Amino acid sequence: MKIKGILVAVVLGVLVLVLVPLSLFGDSGSTGFSTEDTTYYREGGTYVGSPVPGFTSTEAQQLADRLAEAERRNGGVCFGWRLTDGGDGDVQRGSSRGPNVPVDTCARWVETQAFVAYDVDLDAADIEVEVSPDFSAEASQLPSEEDYADLGINADALVADPAAATGQAAMATPLLLVEAGVLPVPPAETGQSGGAPSQPLPSGDGSGSSVAVWIWLVLLGIVAALAAVLGFRSMAKQKRDTPPPPGPPPGPPPQGPPPGYPPQGPPPQQGPPPGYPPQGPPPGHPWQGPPPGRPPQGPPPAGPTR
Repeated sequence: MKIKGILVAVVLGVLVLVLVPLSLFGDSGSTGFSTEDTTYYREGGTYVGSPVPGFTSTEAQQLADRLAEAERRNGGVCFGWRLTDGGDGDVQRGSSRGPNVPVDTCARWVETQAFVAYDVDLDAADIEVEVSPDFSAEASQLPSEEDYADLGINADALVADPAAATGQAAMATPLLLVEAGVLPVPPAETGQSGGAPSQPLPSGDGSGSSVAVWIWLVLLGIVAALAAVLGFRSMAKQKRDTPPPPGPPPGPPPQGPPPGYPPQGPPPQQGPPPGYPPQGPPPGHPWQGPPPGRPPQGPPPAGPTR
């Protein structure tokens, strides 16, 4: 039936809407910042693994430009980032004032600090937020690891692509501070030019979580196509299985004259029976006699007398 096809399409559409957030915002089996594949970074711990890939110069400049926009929207508060390799202690940092420019050069500042350490046993990662002393916010008001994990920026994402995940966390920090009430809501901007949207930060080493996102998008496209095909097939089958509308009930054929029977006309005029004397003229009408050429009828001849 047509309703069945619509229900199938709706169910598949709901699955698409559920799978898209799960694919774009981290591991659906994760219950927090860390997972069974990663753990929290501990300062002073020993980690034996390869060096953590950092930002390229292009990536660092892109991130600084975006944080400069956040500084302008939030009343001149500087925003910065710092990526620390927990294995060898190497640090990469920058701010809304430029790559390699520490954020604490501003009067009011907020820094998003990411820690990543590769290890032969279990990789580790963590995110912290540090603010300048003039902020009256308590530590409980600052974003936590779980706040970033809700956005898909968890330990797995930091380990898979440290530069991209650190940049995403730094850009999300102003929004999280506004949501927590630490920063006021920025005024709405008017008269913006209708330019093309900015491109996302590229992956730090050309691989990582972006591959999984593309795979999910391809699979979701296949699911949507199957939903459309099933819906059209169901509607076509419903049209084939639908019986034609009933016609008028069969009745007796219209009655007419039997075949070969001459059509009936008006009944013939009846005359007087043979030998019956014609009626005379009505009283008072003169009798005109028999018609010309016809002998007058007399009484019948008399037969022999017995």
